[in-house]
Amino acid sequence: MGDIALRQRAAAERSRPLDPVTRPTRFARLLAAAACTFATAIAAAECDTGSFLLRADFPAARMSACEVVRPGEVAIDVLPEDGGRINPSPWYAFHVRAREAGAGELLVRLRYGEHEHRYVPKVSRDGEAWQPLPSAQVELQDGDALLRLRPGTDGITVAAQEILDGAFYAAWRERVAAADGAAWQEIGRSIAGRPIHALIVEPEAPSYLLLLGRQHPPEVSGALSLLRFIERLLEQRRSACPERPRECRFFRAHSLVVVPLLNPDGVAAGHWRHNLGQTDLNRDWGAFAQPETQAVRDLVAGLEAERKRPRVMLDFHSTRRNVFYTQNEGSPTRPPAFAADWLAAAGRRPGLYEFENAPRPLTENGTAKNHFYRTFGIPSITFEVADEERRDLIATSAAAFADALVEVLATADEALPRCADFFCHLAEANNASLVMLAEEGLLSAPEATRIANAAAWVVEEQARPGAARPTNYLKLEERLIELAGVDAANVHMGRSRQDLHGTTRRMMARDEWLALFGAVLEARAAVVELAAREAHTPIPAYTHGVQAQPTTFGHMLLAFSAALRRDANRLAEGYPRMNRSPLGAAALGTSGFALDRHRLAALLGFEAPVENSYDANLVSSAEFRLELAGILAASAATIGQFAQNVHTQYHNPRPWIRLHPGTTSGSSIMPQKRNPRPLDRLRSAASGVIAKAHALTLLAHNVNTGMHDYRQFAPFDELAAQAKEMYGRYAALLAGLTVDAGRAREELDRGFSTMTEVADVLLREAAVPFRTAHGYATALADFCRAEGRTAATLSNRELRAIYRRETGEDLPVAPSVVRQALDPVALITQRRGFGGPQEAEMRRSLTAHRASLSEQRAWLAAAEGDLATAREALHRAVARIRMDSQRANE
Repeated sequence: MGDIALRQRAAAERSRPLDPVTRPTRFARLLAAAACTFATAIAAAECDTGSFLLRADFPAARMSACEVVRPGEVAIDVLPEDGGRINPSPWYAFHVRAREAGAGELLVRLRYGEHEHRYVPKVSRDGEAWQPLPSAQVELQDGDALLRLRPGTDGITVAAQEILDGAFYAAWRERVAAADGAAWQEIGRSIAGRPIHALIVEPEAPSYLLLLGRQHPPEVSGALSLLRFIERLLEQRRSACPERPRECRFFRAHSLVVVPLLNPDGVAAGHWRHNLGQTDLNRDWGAFAQPETQAVRDLVAGLEAERKRPRVMLDFHSTRRNVFYTQNEGSPTRPPAFAADWLAAAGRRPGLYEFENAPRPLTENGTAKNHFYRTFGIPSITFEVADEERRDLIATSAAAFADALVEVLATADEALPRCADFFCHLAEANNASLVMLAEEGLLSAPEATRIANAAAWVVEEQARPGAARPTNYLKLEERLIELAGVDAANVHMGRSRQDLHGTTRRMMARDEWLALFGAVLEARAAVVELAAREAHTPIPAYTHGVQAQPTTFGHMLLAFSAALRRDANRLAEGYPRMNRSPLGAAALGTSGFALDRHRLAALLGFEAPVENSYDANLVSSAEFRLELAGILAASAATIGQFAQNVHTQYHNPRPWIRLHPGTTSGSSIMPQKRNPRPLDRLRSAASGVIAKAHALTLLAHNVNTGMHDYRQFAPFDELAAQAKEMYGRYAALLAGLTVDAGRAREELDRGFSTMTEVADVLLREAAVPFRTAHGYATALADFCRAEGRTAATLSNRELRAIYRRETGEDLPVAPSVVRQALDPVALITQRRGFGGPQEAEMRRSLTAHRASLSEQRAWLAAAEGDLATAREALHRAVARIRMDSQRANE
């Protein structure tokens, strides 16, 4: 379906008045959800002068009030939907027609009240072609706008901007799906029940680009840019393979996740800025009080659960100029300097409108830009398009920005892969020494250039298949001397293999530290997701291996999420202690050369050097390993507890916590068995972590400082690998875990776990002394055990009789009160304490766990971004040394 057909279809929808007979459900929903807002939106839906008829009874229409001044003149009030706006966007849209031919001209005064005229009126006769009203027909008078219209009997639609309403988007979605086989899915509903759709292309890709549009209804120029931006990406994707291998790889590695119409209610009601909840959606990111932002939050959470990560978030808007609100220097992104590189790459293309890059600091306001940067550390950019920018320039510029985005991200992906082994890190540390020595004048410019060129050649040689990739610096130095002469060894001045190899090992340990942090978060995300699904599923909880009290499965799971949160916090707290550079300490007492150890640390992404040079190589090198071992051992012990809690279920022929059937295995001889293999493997992995953590401790115990025992990297590497396996198995197990709520209730009824509440209710309701009440509850349980009955079967007579037998008095409350206390669901509901399993506390706790998980992800993204930024800066510094020589030769 072409653009003309799209607009004709949308125009046909707009031309039909809303019919409360044929659309009762929609009216009922709107009135129930936001009666005041909707009433405002449809106020003054018609204005009749006798010669002209004005209507505002179609989607996106808005006349706040309409007054007939005289037969040839009307005044329309253009007022906001409610208070509390930022950046007023006075939207109006109405249809006007002459009742008879030759009616002539109609004067329409737009009265803005305390606001001012912003949008040049757009006019359409067919809903397909929109043109600005000629300036000769628009006169500004004391803040009002006076329009001179000749609508004719066929009529015209007048609007602040082109009308892109729900029907337009529906037709556009249909076209995109037909052209690309793209998957549209409903991710949520607005307050009025309108669906919110997301386009997901290449859903199996590990990363994705997130594009958002139309948070603010009148911002049509931004919406047009978003639509063309997406279309261009889809065009590029179709043609990339196999002609352009780099772009082909990029599109296979990245999903496109697009929500083009986030505020469908605001668009339909002709709002200036808000949804039907009187909320600016672009201030709701973080609070997530509105269903529209909740829909995107849940979509992103689902992608995260599938281990998919965003690369870039673009939020399309309109304002008075073309401007990009980006991160400033204090908020580094991955890739580093993405916004500047992207906009520069776009600027090199012909046919662009003029635009501004306006970096902004990270603030607490709830914009999508701030939320996605804070959560993921990715480039998160507000893409603003001028209200009155030429529409052809919007289209060509959007395509250019889309092309540039692919170019910059694809180049970043291939330019500097992360170091994966000892040799790579060794070469990086050697380059840091080279840069520092050149900057300090300890190497002459020609020396530095020769060494830099030789080092680059060695790295290229070692990247070839079958290369040795040496782990001893002397082997690297030997090759440098062969290529650049004996002076190439001068890069080692003031340095020892002690500090060089120690630095290399610490860089490898740092990578593992952050990888483990990410593994903890993946496991924690799986715990939180399952806790949300099972937040209100009652289960028995146990102490001393015996049923104790009812709780919910979600409540129990959040305890294990809290443990993982502490594990991640310990890793984050330990990271600055570990991320210190030994380089420049030499063997243990520094050297006679004036090395800048702080510069060396910065070049390699360390927070600082280890201050004491003896500590650098000989003491702290054991300590950070032991700290990690302790963190992982504690984490493994808790994970082992979880595994045993679930494994105990399989002692029962009818477990109420079950693994996914596809993950269990049968016996080679016993047909009935279903062995819970994932639990075996998880517990074994956790036990292996504890064993390997103790091995690191033993290697560092009772040895002189400087010995090889505790500085070898293999035991550390083995511990990290074992821990990553453990966290991966933990997450996978949780993904397939289910609860049989009926079986869990049976266990609760058989276990007398509600007797605490029986005692508590007597104390609360009748002031029965605690021990007296406790004795009565004990007697109830003892009676049922002796009779082989459950507490739920006790009659009112028995409840009274047992109380009199125990106390000599009448039961001071009605039996129904005791009976309610015996109900495990009621017990859970009646909990009052902070952090309990009751519904309100579970909602609060889940929100808090998700928020802290987002904060921890943001910490990881920032830490990884800092390392990537430092590494790219190091490579640029080495490139400058090599480039300076080339310029000198020229």
